[in-house]
Amino acid sequence: MFNRLKKLIEYIKKLNLSIDKYKESTIIQSLPTVAYVNRAKKCLEENNLIEAETILLEALNLSEKDPLVYKYLGTVYDKKNEHSKAVEAYKKSAQICYTDKTIWQKLGFAQLACNDFEEAEKSFENADKISPANSDTFTGWGMTLMKQKKYEDAREKFVTASRINKYNFTSIFLAAVCEIKIGAHKDAEAKLTFLANVCPNETNTYEFANLKFIKKDYKNAKHYAMKSLEFNKNMLPSYLLLGKLYTVELDRDKALEMYSTAAKRELNNSNLYTEWGKSLLKFTNFDEAENKFVKALEYDGENSESMAYLALTRMLKHNDDEVLIQMAQDGGADSIIIDLIMAVREYNNGNYDGAAALFRKIETEDFEFLTTYFMAKINEVKKNKSKAVDFYEKSMNLNPYFLKCGLDYTRFLIADNEYSEAQRKLRKIVKIYDKDLEVLNLQFFVSYTLVKENVCEYNIKEAITLAEKIIQISDSGFEYHKEKEELENLLKNFKESE
Repeated sequence: MFNRLKKLIEYIKKLNLSIDKYKESTIIQSLPTVAYVNRAKKCLEENNLIEAETILLEALNLSEKDPLVYKYLGTVYDKKNEHSKAVEAYKKSAQICYTDKTIWQKLGFAQLACNDFEEAEKSFENADKISPANSDTFTGWGMTLMKQKKYEDAREKFVTASRINKYNFTSIFLAAVCEIKIGAHKDAEAKLTFLANVCPNETNTYEFANLKFIKKDYKNAKHYAMKSLEFNKNMLPSYLLLGKLYTVELDRDKALEMYSTAAKRELNNSNLYTEWGKSLLKFTNFDEAENKFVKALEYDGENSESMAYLALTRMLKHNDDEVLIQMAQDGGADSIIIDLIMAVREYNNGNYDGAAALFRKIETEDFEFLTTYFMAKINEVKKNKSKAVDFYEKSMNLNPYFLKCGLDYTRFLIADNEYSEAQRKLRKIVKIYDKDLEVLNLQFFVSYTLVKENVCEYNIKEAITLAEKIIQISDSGFEYHKEKEELENLLKNFKESE
């Protein structure tokens, strides 16, 4: 008897507990939808979304006044990534039960996912009015402001969120991102240093690397970008950052390897091909750069940055694409790149004064090698020798890969009979372009001329060796067979005279 009584008491306790849970799960206790909601919750726990949706839609046939039905229906749609449906469900729940903070939070995040940022902002504000000082509310609120590029206001919300909950690492991270945007680098570095020590992952280590890149601390930028890839080999932003880092350092092979690796990992999107194209443009491989920008636009036909860089590349190849330039401008492309396009256009059209005025006002570290090159060409036309030399020197030093600049500078020196200086420039160029026939032929011609001016056995042999190197690369590509024969005869006579 005692055992039976004990079991009965336990049964009653369980029944009471079940009833309490029902009470917690619904506001309108009289509605018959309670059982449906709890069945749906069970399905949600098992990730059986289709069954959960079916049950909740059946519940609506019984009553359209239970906020929990809409609340969990919204949860189902969120999990199915049907965020617009989730928004509608949460709105209906909030209309019935205005004082449920969680519904307003969920509505805010769903609106955020739908890019409805202003409405999301209002939802998080309502959540805060109902239940103040909630860390998740302020995190979501900050996200809405961040998406609207209100970085200072967003930062304030994220900082508040992290004060409420010091373990809200998401809010700490996002506050740091906002601080980078507004130039508060010292504050951002403190937060990212903390995160790198406490909870390092691919995202915050990447952002730390990006901050180091902005501060031109390239060594540490590479360290943290590589560390980010250790966490996640498919972290595309890290590959792009490393590509930019190696481009700044003029390490062409490593820079292009980063983009190629990302492509092999099928991390293809418009950003990958845009950054790839920009690096190729820096290394003055205009044909390949053009191909990458075209590829970028295949992924995102409205990417104004890709349009602008494609228009610039084509302008550098004397292909003035007016339609593309206008589309880039209308899309809000970087004004510096647009100004650079216009300046090159003026130069191509022979308006050297207008071009010079535009080039002088353009401030860009990335493409200073171009502005200085064109200023050299303009001063060459205007017979300002010393200025032309200064601009040529600067362009070559900024970007030794700029072959056209090197060749034009060399020819400028040759025209001024400065063969020894031309030879020094060619020796620098040939370190990179050691098999370029145009460079090698010009180098031979300069060497041949200097030999003629100062005949000595060593110089003759050096010039002949260079000629033989060119012939090994391409016999038909060697342009000075007659001059080579002349040198060989000189060497023969030189030896006979000894």
